[in-house]
Amino acid sequence: VFRAKLDDVESLSYGKGAKKQRGTGSRHVCHRLNMQERKLYDLAKRSGFLTVRGTGYRKERKGSPICNTYRQRCDALDEVCIIIEKRMECDTVLIDFSTLRVMDDTEYASSVVENILKVKYPDLVYDDSTIHSKQIDWEAVRTKPIWDVNERIIKVDCARDEAKADQHC
Repeated sequence: VFRAKLDDVESLSYGKGAKKQRGTGSRHVCHRLNMQERKLYDLAKRSGFLTVRGTGYRKERKGSPICNTYRQRCDALDEVCIIIEKRMECDTVLIDFSTLRVMDDTEYASSVVENILKVKYPDLVYDDSTIHSKQIDWEAVRTKPIWDVNERIIKVDCARDEAKADQHC
C-alpha cells in the first residue's frame, strides 16, 4: 500500500519536496502551511484531531493546505482522520476512514455509529452516505497518494460542545 512517510509529510508542510518517496506531494494539491496553520497543525498532532474555521479553504492557495497535510499525516500514521469545522451556528465533525486504506471500512464506520454516535448522541443527525454509496477503489488505495484516494466520511453536524466531546471517541 502506498503511504507517505511522516518525514515527507513534514517536509511538504514547509513547502519542501519529499525526500523518501516520489509522488508524495503534488503541485496541484497545496500542502505548505502558513504560520497560523502551522500552529493549528502542531495542536492537531498533539490532540489527535484538527480544528479549522469553516472548511480551512484558502482562496489564494485554491484549497485547504491544513486539511490536506493533516489527512496525509493520518495516512502516514495509519489512523482515522478527524477534522472539526467550526462554523457560526453549528460545527461539523468529519471522520475520514480512507486513511486506514482497508478493502472494507464498513466495520470501522459501523463501530463509530453504533458504539459512539447512537449511544452517546442519539439525537444527532449524521451522514455516512459516502461509506455506503461508493465502492472503495482498491487499485487507487494500493497505489496512489492519499490526496488521490476518495474520502470515506461520516459527517456529523452538532453544537460546539458536542463537537469537542465527539473528538474523544
